[in-house]
Amino acid sequence: MVSETDRPTGATWQGGPPGSGTDAVGHARGPWPVAMPATSYGALVSFIRSRPGLTRHQLLAATGMSRTTLFERLEALFQHGYVYQDGSAPPGSGTRGPGRRSELLRWDTRGRVVLVLDLGQTHARLCVTGVDGRILRMRDVAVEIDTDAPAYLAELFRISHELVEAGEDETLIGVALGIPGPVDPATGILGTSTTMPRWERFPVLDSIRDHWQVPAVIENDARAFALGESSVIGADRTVLAVKYATGIGAGIVDAGHVLEGADGAAGDIGHVRITDDGPVCTCGRRGCLAAWASGHALLRRLADTGVRNLRDIVERVAAGDPAVCAAVDDATARLSRVLATVVAAANPDDLVLGGALGRIPRVVSRIDASIRQDVTERARHHLTVSAAHLGADGAVVGLSRKVVDLVYDPAVIDAAILGQTGAGTATPA
Repeated sequence: MVSETDRPTGATWQGGPPGSGTDAVGHARGPWPVAMPATSYGALVSFIRSRPGLTRHQLLAATGMSRTTLFERLEALFQHGYVYQDGSAPPGSGTRGPGRRSELLRWDTRGRVVLVLDLGQTHARLCVTGVDGRILRMRDVAVEIDTDAPAYLAELFRISHELVEAGEDETLIGVALGIPGPVDPATGILGTSTTMPRWERFPVLDSIRDHWQVPAVIENDARAFALGESSVIGADRTVLAVKYATGIGAGIVDAGHVLEGADGAAGDIGHVRITDDGPVCTCGRRGCLAAWASGHALLRRLADTGVRNLRDIVERVAAGDPAVCAAVDDATARLSRVLATVVAAANPDDLVLGGALGRIPRVVSRIDASIRQDVTERARHHLTVSAAHLGADGAVVGLSRKVVDLVYDPAVIDAAILGQTGAGTATPA
């Protein structure tokens, strides 16, 4: 059974691409690079993206290109829709001749949109975003992911088409899919998953590309959440982000780059065994963190209290319900012990808690206190523990960012302009 809910939208992404030193719209944070390869169209786009509003004269000075080469490169970028001219430069910033001001050059994001499918175990969030991660249109769909992939995706694609077609003068540049399971970083193939076992070996990425005919990316939902949070916290910080909802997962971002791991399983902390016995986990073992502390485990434990879903838990904790608070406190204590080990190993600047349960103030404060008690001072000296800065939208922002980083990768742009476009590449024009 699928049910849908439209949601209000708003600005979310405040950070630029990983390692770019820019904010969401490309404003620079650091010094200019000395020069770039004169033959690279993509490098030129990256430079203009990081320094919006440059003139041709300023580009000549900054890049070291010859006038002829630069102008030829710019003309190709204009034709392919990567760069456009926007107004005139202020006096003193370069002129085309006596009394003529130079045009300003900008990264062309006008009307470019990304489709994001952020899948959870019991719901999906479908969004159309701008290239800056701002959510333009969104729909929440109540749907269980433990089902056959083709039928599940067909229904979500149907709803997504409605969202995409609701826009005017827009160009879809890519699709991103976030899933609550492991993803092979090299192939995009789903690993063995206890939450979506019937998806194993299904060619999800190929299915998306074939249906939408645009570049596509796939990422674990917790890692996508970490990437989104990192974009607002700062690319120069190490971020440990934990999604605590129906399941439990984590992502680590360092210097703007997400840690995927050799098998795409980095951050899969829910299946760390914390006791030799205990409740049976969905993976078939006993004593896993998820079996003790996940939202699924809490719903099972609180079934006799009338709790039906995670929203009930959040509301009853806010109301101070003794039984629900005690259960959440116990789950939080178990999660904190695992997170203390991760904090000691990764030494992050920020620990961010997201998901319906992770954003509960009581959970945030107790995890903060527990980690400061369990971890040595030198491993937590600069640590900040907080609820998600982007609320429920962190994974959407992170997924949108991955598409933009793919489509506007310098090598992809070079291949597109030189007529070598293949799978996973496209020109925005």
